[in-house]
Parts: sequence; structure tokens; C-alpha cells
Amino acid sequence: MNANEISPKANVRMNRIRKASKIARVVLLATLILQALAMAIGFPLVVLYALNRILQGASWSQAAFTNCSTVLASPFIFMITLNFFRLFSRFKDGRLFNAQTVRHLEIAGKWWIVLGIIQIILQSFQAYIFHPQNIAISGTGIIAGLIVFFVGWVFREAQELQEEQELTV
Repeated sequence: MNANEISPKANVRMNRIRKASKIARVVLLATLILQALAMAIGFPLVVLYALNRILQGASWSQAAFTNCSTVLASPFIFMITLNFFRLFSRFKDGRLFNAQTVRHLEIAGKWWIVLGIIQIILQSFQAYIFHPQNIAISGTGIIAGLIVFFVGWVFREAQELQEEQELTV
């Protein structure tokens, strides 16, 4: 067998990866559409609500603050989903270990870290405004982003090993 040929076992595995990636892409595409609709509807509603509260001189409720925070974080969530959609598109095409695939994974990790920071800031404001005696903040978004970024690093190392192996014949 030639060094560049794919073994039958590897071909079966690649077909499984492609099938799973097609399913993941469909789910992620539906999620992207729903997120885009939510942002298109959510942003104007939040602006109108905020203007109404300001003009009336009314105070904010914790539920309203939470809803506004969710809408403010939605573009970051959209970018994470978009990069995962792009990642699974590359998997579907059989491009597992190349620079662009790794880049999508690393970018998703970076967006997730930014989302985690935004969530910590918003949680801090919410806790300070509504419960200043009991401030509890979660950094799960940052941890998730670091994990995704770490997986991207592992993929980059695998890509470099694959390139070295292809050069060694």
C-alpha cells in the first residue's frame, strides 16, 4: 500500500466522522438561525424596554436585568456557534488536521473566554445592584473556553505531527 493511501479502517472512521459532522452541522445551523432571530428581535425590544424604564423613571427588576444581560451576551454566543459550525463543516469535508480547522477551534475558544469575562462582569453588576451582601460569580465560561482552546492546541500539535509524518517516507 502506498504511504498516501487511506487504509480501509481509516476510511470507515472518516465516514463516521463525516456522518456525525453532518448531524452536528444541521443542529448548529438551526441554532445559528434561532440565535440570529433572537438577536434581531431581542435587541430592539431591550432598547425599547430600557428607554421606557428611563423615561418613566422606574427601577429595574432583576428579571429585566437578567434578560438584558442575555441579549447583550448573545452576539458572543452566536460567534462561538458560528465557529463550531465552521469546524464541523471542515470535519464533514474530511479536513481534520489542517491550519484552518485548528483556527476555527481556537477562535471558538477565544470567543468563549470573552463570553465568560462578559458574563462575570454582568453577574458582578447584577449581584452588586440586587444582592450586594451576597455576591456569587461563576467563571464556567472562561473554563469552557480554556478547554476548547486546549483542544485546539492538541489539534495543532496533531497537525504538525501529521505534516512531519507526510514528509518522512
